[in-house]
Amino acid sequence: MLCTTIAALSTVLQNLLILDAERLGRESGFIQRQRKLSGASFVQSLVFGWQANPQASLEELCQSAAVCGVNISPQGLQERLNSPQAAQFLQRMVEQSLTYLVRRNGEATPCLKQFSGVYLQDSTTIGLPRCFASVWRGHGNQTCKSAGLKVQTVFNYQNGQLHLRLAPAAAHDCPLQTVDLPPGSLRLADVGYFKIKVFEELNRRAVWWLTRLPARAGIWVKGRVVNLALWLKEQGSREGLDVEVELTAQRFHSRLIALPVPEAVAAQRREQVREAAGDRRHHLRPETLALCDWTVMVTNLAPEQLSADDALLLLRLRWQIELLFKLWKQTLALATWRTKHPQQILTEVLAKLLLAVLQHWCLLLGCWGALDRSLVKAALVLRKHAFHLASVLTHLPSLILALQTILPALTRCAVQKRKARPATFQLLARAFP
Repeated sequence: MLCTTIAALSTVLQNLLILDAERLGRESGFIQRQRKLSGASFVQSLVFGWQANPQASLEELCQSAAVCGVNISPQGLQERLNSPQAAQFLQRMVEQSLTYLVRRNGEATPCLKQFSGVYLQDSTTIGLPRCFASVWRGHGNQTCKSAGLKVQTVFNYQNGQLHLRLAPAAAHDCPLQTVDLPPGSLRLADVGYFKIKVFEELNRRAVWWLTRLPARAGIWVKGRVVNLALWLKEQGSREGLDVEVELTAQRFHSRLIALPVPEAVAAQRREQVREAAGDRRHHLRPETLALCDWTVMVTNLAPEQLSADDALLLLRLRWQIELLFKLWKQTLALATWRTKHPQQILTEVLAKLLLAVLQHWCLLLGCWGALDRSLVKAALVLRKHAFHLASVLTHLPSLILALQTILPALTRCAVQKRKARPATFQLLARAFP
């Protein structure tokens, strides 16, 4: 179901939090007989309770349940939160929410109109108690097992459409990446997603891509293999390079852009790679340190389509997905909790993931069209109206009226312009008028 209006969003919220919740509550085994706490009231109590206060206590969640029409004690609610079926139910709810296509109508970022979409992909990991290692395996060995949930995320910066995929934390990013993107769109992903077969598939689909080049990747220049760090040093150019190369043993044709960075930035990068190598107990190669002096990118966009400076700006745009993860962890406390009960922790994480999707929908139809939007400020405004939305959820006209009142106010939540360090929206407006 495609949703681009407040009226449609209201219907989607009712379908998901009432009809789908009742059905999935039964199918998951969470609801086995008629009781005062139904699948719908359970989900609504958690979603709106944690929206109002991401660190809500059991007593506060019971207050949320009362707004949703259910009187339950903290002990009774904790018993339901600790049920294994509760986590299964909420995971099904997260998956069901992704079947609804909610996006902003119209062109939200006209400065990027040369692309049919700008898709950012990355993942964030949430640590879980070790007892979940058999299902949500984390990094570690047989003697030191860990557990974690990886949230693989793709979202279109143009219209905000969001897709999530849940996987064990130990799963590598590469096999989880998405290539099914529309022709003419741009895909931005970090070096963890660097794979020649993926670039070949994106080329076949007429999708543009831009990524940093990993230090480990071999390159061919004019028919010979070169050491990237030494080759850049040999060029003796501090203005940057923009050349045609072939990547890895597959001899994959690509455009390489290398731009020098200020010494302060290079020093900071070297410190970061040293720390990362120490944490992972990896040997640090000299080439890796040498490449800290450069930002090296590869792309299938030609120079007449995208200048080197504009490529650097687009690469910076990928940071927006990191800000999305930060938003979830900062405003929804996605990776923190008050309980020590393992099953309750997993239930809370999944409920807050569902809340993250619902919050994102409201932000899309509220403030996504404003280039200077502040999602943090907008999320804090939504928090103030959590119980109001819970109280009108079952009455469609009242829900539509509430959202029509609340969501337009989000456009007033803006990032201030900066002279010394311009924000991303300022740089985009200048580079792509």
